[in-house]
Amino acid sequence: MESKLGLKDNLSPEELSYRIEHLVFSQNMLNSFKRDKGEFADKYIRNIFWSDDTAQDKLYEENMSYGRDFHTMCQRIFMGIVENIDESDSIDISLKKDLKRVESIKRKYTQRYGKENIKFYPECSIELSNRLQVTLDLLVEIYEDKELSQINIWDWKMEKNKISQSFAKSRMQTIVYMYVCKESLAKELDYSKLRMYYYQPRINNNVMINYTEKEHIKNRETINSLINQIKSISKELD
Repeated sequence: MESKLGLKDNLSPEELSYRIEHLVFSQNMLNSFKRDKGEFADKYIRNIFWSDDTAQDKLYEENMSYGRDFHTMCQRIFMGIVENIDESDSIDISLKKDLKRVESIKRKYTQRYGKENIKFYPECSIELSNRLQVTLDLLVEIYEDKELSQINIWDWKMEKNKISQSFAKSRMQTIVYMYVCKESLAKELDYSKLRMYYYQPRINNNVMINYTEKEHIKNRETINSLINQIKSISKELD
């Protein structure tokens, strides 16, 4: 019997159930399921990935390569491995310009709050008990009198089209990142003390997203609904 996702190839109900049972849910997975269930099945159930040699595909790979290099260098900046971008001769000029803007973000934090009151966690992974997982480009903890007072989430975006606040707020990434952080590291903080920033270094565009209890409840419902729908796929083959 074929499921609504077209899973009629050699997947037995038992194998399908096993794969779904061991999924670790991410914003990309939930977004893929919401957007195109066939694509979700190929990517996350069958483990099929594809690419081609079209100009669009090559451009995508170039941007991805630039983004990987940029994210790696950002991680080194916030780990303190790279102290001064201007002194790094091996970095491409265009990349160096973008990294200097990120470097200034770190500098502004330490100048405003004091180095002893800031903790930077680049490439920070958090997983909840329901196997919902995020990997943040940067998580910043701000302390006051040695007590955690604020959490900021940063996500680096390489595209040149300006991201609007309304678009950023509706993204699955925002929904999942804010929800996971509030349910874990920011559990004891007021909602207003959790913020997310989308930063586009190429055009120096920074979008800040605030959070509320109402949004948290709505996000929980959205996430749980999608996860429950995914978990119910195996029942379609019973």
